[in-house]
Amino acid sequence: MTRKKQKGEVDHQAIRAPKPFAYGFFLFLMRILFKLLYRIRCERDPALAASNGPFFIVGNHVAYFDPAVCAAAMPDQRIRFVAGQEIANWKVLGAIFRKLGIIEIKPFRVNFSTTKEIILTIAHKCSVALYPETQRSMAGNMTPFGLATAKLIKHLKAPVAAVICRGGYLGWPRWAGLPRPGRMEVKTRLLLTAEETVRFSVDEIQGRLVKVLNVDDYAWQSERKRPVRFFSRRRAEKLSYICHWCPSCDRPLAMRSEKRKLFCSVCELSLRVDAAGFFSASPGSPAPFDHPLEHASWQRKRMEEELLSDRSLESGCRMILLENLGESDDPACTERFGKLILSRNGLSFLDDRDVPPIRFAIESTPSLYCDPGHFVNLPDDEIIWRAYPDEEGFVALLTDYSRYAWSRDNHFDRFLSGH
Repeated sequence: MTRKKQKGEVDHQAIRAPKPFAYGFFLFLMRILFKLLYRIRCERDPALAASNGPFFIVGNHVAYFDPAVCAAAMPDQRIRFVAGQEIANWKVLGAIFRKLGIIEIKPFRVNFSTTKEIILTIAHKCSVALYPETQRSMAGNMTPFGLATAKLIKHLKAPVAAVICRGGYLGWPRWAGLPRPGRMEVKTRLLLTAEETVRFSVDEIQGRLVKVLNVDDYAWQSERKRPVRFFSRRRAEKLSYICHWCPSCDRPLAMRSEKRKLFCSVCELSLRVDAAGFFSASPGSPAPFDHPLEHASWQRKRMEEELLSDRSLESGCRMILLENLGESDDPACTERFGKLILSRNGLSFLDDRDVPPIRFAIESTPSLYCDPGHFVNLPDDEIIWRAYPDEEGFVALLTDYSRYAWSRDNHFDRFLSGH
């Protein structure tokens, strides 16, 4: 096959829009599902209706169903969604995603092919949706993100739409196993016109993105006259994957959870989670926080204080080789046992065998790929390890650290001032 023909095939693949029948059927099913489970209400910006698109679409990333929410909120657009490699290659749903025209992005790589595909898709009058936070929210608020999306918007020179979902996180928290029926409100808005993407600087575009994505469901609940109730018989189960630091005895990795209760395994602190997602005190245990996001935010600050005081946090751990991105040979040992140690100098893995430690530069990203309570992917140059800490809250601890260190090094707070 000639190189020219190969290039032509890549371009054809890159601009392939979603299959009309598959996309229409998917949209029909999602509308019914969301009406039944979440009584979803959409408020659409008239400025979007005045334009035929295509749009570059951004949204807050709170749950697996975010793309379905986006598609339902903008039914006049056939949208290609940018999704991570592991999601795109799910065994059962991968074939369906391909029919929907998904654009795959690979972690730990410079994704020139993904960027090219987005540019070609917009050029061929098909909208593209991307979630700048890259990972679903851990505790319900915005995950910091870099300038890559703002730079892409600047290059595309296309109008930018925002689809903001409220109620989505509480409808399926990152730490929960299953969705929780309730209510969602979705708003669309024209965030930037094509002319503004040309006129604005990258920092100004980033400021617009941060402002529109900086929302959380707990603030939304507090503003409502009647907070939405989300149905679950196990409202707090696995919440300790995210909220692991006890505010009573001040011990990290001490919290545990079951059914509707979050409690400390060391002291007597016990909290209940109500149907609105807020804490209520168990008898004899006044609630130190209104809701889990407050707990997680306090916990992140305590972690910073501990590390700045030259204390370290550690957990036993098993690691397996996940992927080799380079051309060098795989490590001789592809499964390792030892402990992860987090200190002010960063994250290290000490093997049980007498071999040099591994230093992981997790400060380079604000959003580690992980499954809270279970595993986290850690880069060692071109080698990617999947780590399974013994302590269920240690994954959240590492994501807190990477978020804190990245935000500090990249001065992300400058975009939050005044919001």
